Formats: sequence, C-alpha cells, structure tokens
Amino acid sequence: MYVLIVDDDERNRYLLRTQLSAAGMEVAEAAEGAQALACARERRPDVVVSDILMPGMDGFALCREWKADPALAQVPFCFYTANYTESGDRDLALTLGADLFLTKPMSQSDLVSALTEVVERVRREGHTRAPLDIPAEESFREHNVRLLHKMEQQLAELTAANERLHDMVVNTVLAIATLVEARDPYTAGHQERVALLAYTIAGVMDVPDDECDGIRLAGLVHDIGKIYVPLEILSRPSELTAPEFEIIKMHPTVAYNALRGIDFPWPLAEWVHQHHERLDGSGYPQGLRGNQVLAGARILVVADVVEAMTNHRPYKPAVGIDAALAEVREGAGRLYDPAVAEACLALFDQGFTLPAAPAHPGAASVYQR
Repeated sequence: MYVLIVDDDERNRYLLRTQLSAAGMEVAEAAEGAQALACARERRPDVVVSDILMPGMDGFALCREWKADPALAQVPFCFYTANYTESGDRDLALTLGADLFLTKPMSQSDLVSALTEVVERVRREGHTRAPLDIPAEESFREHNVRLLHKMEQQLAELTAANERLHDMVVNTVLAIATLVEARDPYTAGHQERVALLAYTIAGVMDVPDDECDGIRLAGLVHDIGKIYVPLEILSRPSELTAPEFEIIKMHPTVAYNALRGIDFPWPLAEWVHQHHERLDGSGYPQGLRGNQVLAGARILVVADVVEAMTNHRPYKPAVGIDAALAEVREGAGRLYDPAVAEACLALFDQGFTLPAAPAHPGAASVYQR
C-alpha cells in the first residue's frame, strides 16, 4: 500500500512514516496541501493521510481540491489530527467528502487497520465518499470562527505559560541573589536599593516601561558574582591588597557567566557585566569606554555608586547622600553618563530618598572598592 502523508510538522511525519513503514507500507510525504497535490498527480497514492492546520493550503482546502480532481477523487482521503476534535470540524470534513476522520493518538495497529480497511472498502465498492451536495462556504465560515477562537485560547494559554516560566526563572535568580547577600550582612538590601534607584532613574529618563523592568531586575542581581569572592575579603575591615582587589574585580564576569544563558528579553547579563565600567575606560572588568557601555548599564553604574557611598561597609564608613551626589555631579561626562547623572540629581532634588540600610557598627575608615 502506498500512503501519502501530509503534515507541516516534521516530527509528526516522522512518527507516521515510522509506524506505517514498519507495517510494510510505502510512504511519501508533503508539508502542505499544494505540495501534496503535486506529489499525488505525479504518482497516485492508495490513500492520503492529512493534518488540518497547515500553512498555505490547509487540510480542508486540500480535501476539497482532492475531491474535485477526477484523477484523485477515488483515492480515500483521511484526516488524522489532534488539533481539531470538535464535532463541527468532523462535520465539515465529512461534508467535503473525507472518508475517515481520525484523532490522535492512535496505536500503530489501530491506525494501520483503519487505513487498510478504508482502502479495501473503496476497492470493493469502487468509489470513495463523495462531497455532500451542500455549499461548503458556510461550513468554512463556521470553521474559521472556531479556528480563530481556538487560536485565541491557545495564544492565551501560551502567554500564561510563558509568564509562569519567566516568573519561575526570575524568582530562581532572585533566590540566588538573596543567598549571596545573606553571606555578608553589611550588604543586606544593597541590590534591592540599587534596583529601586536604577528603576526610578530610568523612569525619570522616560525609558520604556518594559526596559525599566529589565533594569530593575538587573539591579536586583548585579552583585550575584560576589558568591565567588571569599567572605573574609568581603567583610574585612581594612584596605584590600592588590591581589584581593583583583579577585573582587572578577565578580561582574562571574555574574555575566551565570546569567548569559538565560533568555531574558533585555541584555541583562551585559548590563550586569558592565556595572563597574566608567566612560573614560577606568572601570572594570573590561575597561570599556564611551558608547561601549550600554545604556542600561550606565544607569546601574550611577545607582550602584550612590548606594555604595551612602551606606556603611566593613571597609568604609558611609559618606552620606550629599557626598554621593557630589561624586555623581563631578564625574558626569567623564565617569558617568551625563544624562543619567542629571536624572539622578534631579530625582534627589525632588525629594527622593533611599530606604535606610540596617545599622552595622564598627565600620572602618577605609574607602576603596
């Protein structure tokens, strides 16, 4: 028996081909209706097995063309689909003259048996089912309405599933960030405060809402690379040695390597990688200059500097918000993006304040990191 399979999904064709070939059938394949017609006209099959939803000419249109072609009309036409199991779709298939309407999944034996039986019946009776003498246009319109409704449902389900997956990924990353901060009580809440300030600066700059969300998330995870840094270095109340500072300078790259495999809708890993870069090339770890530093990273840079200077660390005392803003003002155009600096300064002029960090007495007088 020679079977023509019509399905745009290569995996479905492979499965059908495997099942039917194992039963001793010869198989040809087509990815859509027009291709199937060309293949059948070149060599007439004993039966055609078609999906419904396909690009170009779908299964219903193929069935109508098939039954209208005198050279193919007596070849049994079978639908085999899991996408459409509503009675209206089955009714339309039969109206168009389909000989079988099978729904997936079917066992190999049941499928082979159904196809064999319909081919033998046609050979025995000398004809296939003819299209009903009913205008198909109304049925097609009803089918299109059902199809649109089904596609809307599937899109809603896919959107919801994507949102759940996105939330799961984000929550996993945030959990890791929380664990990193838990190692060092002096930096507790640092990433949240940086995220809040960066998000608010982005809003002042009229950055699109979606990108603001990405910048906020980048702020929440920008220091996860510090999990690589030994705790005795992070919490030491003294100036770092040169080798120790080299270890510190690796944390943006560690974070980048952890985040780059996650398919965020923003260049979040790159933003995090660049949050210690400076416009004049004096930053780390890449020594980027000017426009090499991405816009989102430029916002993180300023937010990180302001938060770090405003709160105590084991290795430095807080210098206060006025000194932090003076640093931003003096570094604008040289170290920091002038537009970001202006937005940050305007924000605090309008009364913005950062949440207070937990008090940790005994901070040393060294400021270098």
